[in-house]
Amino acid sequence: MFDWIRGLRKKQAPSQASLSHASDTATERVDLAEFAPGIMTFLGLTAYLQLELYEAATRAVSGAATLEAKETLARVAGETLSKQQRLADEIRRRGAEPHVVMRPFTQVIDDYVERIDTEDWHQHVLSLYLVGGLFDDFFASLAGGLKDSYRAEVIAVLTGGEGRAALKGLLEQALEEDPKLSSWLALWGRRLVGDTLLVSRAVLNLSEKREFVESEVEPVFTELIADHIRRMDGLGLTA
Repeated sequence: MFDWIRGLRKKQAPSQASLSHASDTATERVDLAEFAPGIMTFLGLTAYLQLELYEAATRAVSGAATLEAKETLARVAGETLSKQQRLADEIRRRGAEPHVVMRPFTQVIDDYVERIDTEDWHQHVLSLYLVGGLFDDFFASLAGGLKDSYRAEVIAVLTGGEGRAALKGLLEQALEEDPKLSSWLALWGRRLVGDTLLVSRAVLNLSEKREFVESEVEPVFTELIADHIRRMDGLGLTA
């Protein structure tokens, strides 16, 4: 896995809007939006993921050493909760209860959260930054294939806000104050990507339009890893 990640630095990553792979006879274009699930499945899954990200942000608040960090993380938590509530409100607007629609997806997300759990505060904040960014982008691209009038709004919900920039600033400050954190956090960042891909595979299997075939969606995962690398590079960490 890590060798593959390092190898991506040597070539340009494909565009997420137009992913492709070559075969002996033709080149089939694979768009992530083609794997969009039904709207209620999408809303339930993303609402629960945002709820878990909110809980993770609130845990980071209690472990912050400075008032500045606490305020920043509280702002990130509030923004994430706002996303979750907007998704939950849309579920209610459609005549369903959010907890009922979210319930089928709790196991896969809970297992993921358990695998990436850490008692180290800096690793925890890095997880918020990398995981939140990866999944927001992933689900926003997936939402492009929703055959529903809520499509544009849900993309705006997932991609809006200043939380990512705030988390990046917090991490940059910590790395400047203690450069020794760099290697420690780089290892953690590499640890995260494999588990994130497992969740992404599970989500693509929920598609109502296209069957999941590993060889066909490899470019999707390549782009996810490329996004991960860009975020790591932005912090001066070696992915």
